[in-house]
Amino acid sequence: MDGYRSLQLRADCPFDVARTVACGQAPRWEQIGDWWYGVVGDSVIKTRQIGDQVYFSGCSERFFKNYFSLDYDLLSFYSAFAGDPCLSRAIRDNYGLRIVHQDPWECVCFQLSLNKTRVVPGVDSFTRISQKLGDKIELDGHTFYTFPDAGTIVAWGLSTLKSCNLGYKAENIFLAAKKVVDNPLWAREVAHMGVEDAKSLLTEFKGIKSLVAEWILLFAFGRYELFPVDSHVRDIIRKRYLSHVHFGRVPLDKVDRFIRGYASKHFGDCSGYVLEYLFASRHSL
Repeated sequence: MDGYRSLQLRADCPFDVARTVACGQAPRWEQIGDWWYGVVGDSVIKTRQIGDQVYFSGCSERFFKNYFSLDYDLLSFYSAFAGDPCLSRAIRDNYGLRIVHQDPWECVCFQLSLNKTRVVPGVDSFTRISQKLGDKIELDGHTFYTFPDAGTIVAWGLSTLKSCNLGYKAENIFLAAKKVVDNPLWAREVAHMGVEDAKSLLTEFKGIKSLVAEWILLFAFGRYELFPVDSHVRDIIRKRYLSHVHFGRVPLDKVDRFIRGYASKHFGDCSGYVLEYLFASRHSL
């Protein structure tokens, strides 16, 4: 396919582009015709898959492999839970789904802007910020916008963010931008911290609570041992794994703490991947 890089997938490297970008884990991916377009950093990645051949443009092969975590051993993950009926079904239904490596700054703003809601391209807060403050990219007759860096947001000011119809989220994102401008090495510091220290640093951002910090660590820093519990995953775990446990009127935060402990014990370093597969199959489990 002229004009595109191609990647031949090995038999021991299952990967499904559509399942990976369509599950809502990362913002600004949309299907147009036979191709998927995603704004990643300062460019638009265009990709499609035909069998075990992946075609793409907009980035280097090294970036593509890193973004889609093609070095993660999915087959070992699959093998580890082959005897789990619930996960086996989720794996079968989502074979080749991988967790992408999101940019840390964009991931912070994504989580701050969405309030746990998976993205709907074109109408969400994250997209409105991009359209207002990002750089325009024209490709194949379509218009895309990059997400502004922290310095750009600070330069434009809080009033401009508020004009994106973000409500209280505008202040949280603006304060996050100021914090990042003041400490441009924050992401490198988080990457080299233990989980608890990293969570402590992230929760210094206004609007980022412990749960949101775990989502950021999972999606932007590859901390696959984490199992941030949202309502969907809570329901699946209680129904499929903990039906024998009677929680009574225990507050949800205590239920979630119990679930995280269970996940740590039973899913271990694969917890984040378990979570993503369960979420992707939430309507059928």
